[in-house]
Amino acid sequence: MHEETGPVPADVWDSSISTALLAQVFDRVAIPTFVIDHQHVILHWNSALEALSGLKREVMIGSRDQWRAFYNSPRPCLADLIVDGGLDEDVRHYYSDKYRQSVLIPDAYEAEDFFPECGEQGAWLHFTAASLLDAEGRCIGAIETLNNINARKQYEFELIERERVYRELSILDALTGLNNSRHFHTCLDEAIEAAYRYQHGFSLCIIDLDNFKALNDNYGHLMGDRVLEAFGALIREGVRETGAAFRYGGEEFAILLPSTHHEGARELVLRISNRLGEQRFSTSNGDRLEVTASIGVTEYKEGDNAKTIFSRADMALYMAKRAGKNCARVQL
Repeated sequence: MHEETGPVPADVWDSSISTALLAQVFDRVAIPTFVIDHQHVILHWNSALEALSGLKREVMIGSRDQWRAFYNSPRPCLADLIVDGGLDEDVRHYYSDKYRQSVLIPDAYEAEDFFPECGEQGAWLHFTAASLLDAEGRCIGAIETLNNINARKQYEFELIERERVYRELSILDALTGLNNSRHFHTCLDEAIEAAYRYQHGFSLCIIDLDNFKALNDNYGHLMGDRVLEAFGALIREGVRETGAAFRYGGEEFAILLPSTHHEGARELVLRISNRLGEQRFSTSNGDRLEVTASIGVTEYKEGDNAKTIFSRADMALYMAKRAGKNCARVQL
């Protein structure tokens, strides 16, 4: 039979045994953990943190070099700030908007950040620091636990990138790289709203490639696609940061130019059209094609809606076609 055992006598449960047991407990914890005293000296540095940081406990315990696991020069860790009082302004100074108060421990903080000096390739860490109190409630140290969240961050970044690509695909025309017709109508409405609210005028240009149906019929859709792709590149280069460009139909394009009067808009689209006219497209039988464009230009005026301003630009385009094509007309 096993003899019944009672509590360990106080003279047996001395500080050396409790210290050794505590060190073993920390070392058995799979979460990277370190403990500092009220003078910021490291008391415990467990095996999980050794593996994460590459720094051995024999080197770290007894030092104030906890920063070496995370930074390339001395600065407080979250546990140091807890020992120094854990004031919001101090934590905010070092961690800005990366931290929050713990929902589980009243006087603890938790944060996330990327540490390029942690390990061989750096690491994204979620870390929590809390105070250690004596029987009178005085802070005698702090404990900080860390969790490697590289996998979660990688997933988050991939998700953000997929969402970005999806948004781009949903508004871009695949052939020309310009915004598509759906996005054109959205942007036109937004430009009208901005013009109404803030008196930010804009110009609208409508461009149509001349005789494009005949080009497709005579030389095939592959040649037509080459022309559209090249013209899209010319528009993107010509507009750059000054406005937004769209392919809103087969061979029909639109350009929105904020804070631009019709004269400046007309000059810009004519430069793009002239560059198109300078290009020669080679056919399979050796022919060299010259492609031109007709342009309609208008300018926002008070009381306009999407229908009225687009109708004026379309009327200007019709005037350019009637004038013999390969030209620009303005309708105000």
